Amino acid sequence: MTVLEATNELYLWYAENDSFSLETDFIKVIPITEHPKRDRAAFLSALEEFEKWELVCSSKIEETKYWTLKKPYTAVTQSVSLAPNTALAVADVLNNFCDIIEDDTNKCNAANVNENDIKNLVYIVNLSYGEKKVDLQEGIE
Repeated sequence: MTVLEATNELYLWYAENDSFSLETDFIKVIPITEHPKRDRAAFLSALEEFEKWELVCSSKIEETKYWTLKKPYTAVTQSVSLAPNTALAVADVLNNFCDIIEDDTNKCNAANVNENDIKNLVYIVNLSYGEKKVDLQEGIE
């Protein structure tokens, strides 16, 4: 397991839980593994990165260390910078899709790509996979 994979698993965990302990919660996330020590090390590295990014803080109670969210999961945000060519490509995909479905309400401004545009892009990708996880009007389901 890589640190990236552990990070993604922890994001899923924190969507439903406020704290995480390697001692008690790791087995709930990864019930079967060929390399438990290596996978735990990846989780520990991911948790240390979360702490560095100030998403969580750690504390030790008796002999158990806990990493607890600093604020509710739904309040955690990220900032993304896009190069002009990338923003234009995102807008092009979204605007072409809007033209295909004949609905201009979700047209994208390449000079101001926002969270709703990213949700719409995820929706289009999910459609290509045959899944519907994001609604253009409601956001992530």
